[in-house]
Amino acid sequence: MRFLLFLISIFFIQTSFAQNAFIFPKVKQRASSVEQLNLAKWKIIKTANGDLNNDGIADFALIFESDKMIDETRTYGDNNSEIIKETQKPRILAIYFKDKSTGNYQLSAQNNDFILRSEEGGKLGDPLQQIEIKDQQLFLRFRGGSEWRWELGYTFKFQNKDWFLTNAINIYFNQNTGDMTERIYDFNTRELFTTVGNLHRRDIANRKTSEVLYFSQLRTFKTFKKPWAWEIMPNVYL
Repeated sequence: MRFLLFLISIFFIQTSFAQNAFIFPKVKQRASSVEQLNLAKWKIIKTANGDLNNDGIADFALIFESDKMIDETRTYGDNNSEIIKETQKPRILAIYFKDKSTGNYQLSAQNNDFILRSEEGGKLGDPLQQIEIKDQQLFLRFRGGSEWRWELGYTFKFQNKDWFLTNAINIYFNQNTGDMTERIYDFNTRELFTTVGNLHRRDIANRKTSEVLYFSQLRTFKTFKKPWAWEIMPNVYL
């Protein structure tokens, strides 16, 4: 009898935990207008318009933020380890193609992980700086830090029916001294361009190098968990 009561108590604890666990909503699959894309208890904090699939029609990308603070387990270091628990408002990236014949918006991708949260920028505050559509590509920009600051930029392109990371930039610099390291990644040509030197004296103090990028396959929103989660080479994270 005691063992049965123990099992029942464990069941109720697990059930209660499951009921309290946060579940991301599914954004709307289609809509006839941008206004119809709104989510209850979420607000749209960033938007971008532009042609993403080279059909001459302006598509749409947007970032939602929840009205509710939750405890989130976020990945750092790589896709599997160095887990950090943070209390913050979760965010969703949604990308829509506009149908040329009907004028309706059709969901291409929903991502619940890649967009940095407002608490992940350090002393500089919210790291989310920009979302933009240009040249059939989606640009995302983040920044953060304190005396030592970082800026991250990612470019995704829709090709072969998926969203692939084609380019990226990572700048790490000291706000006071100007000491910096800048890395520019071209994943299509598998090239990495690195500049080491001083942010304030780029023309005379910097050393530029280039090298081959080694990776097995292009990353997508599904395989690139979030910023700072890809150790692209030893002790270098993107």
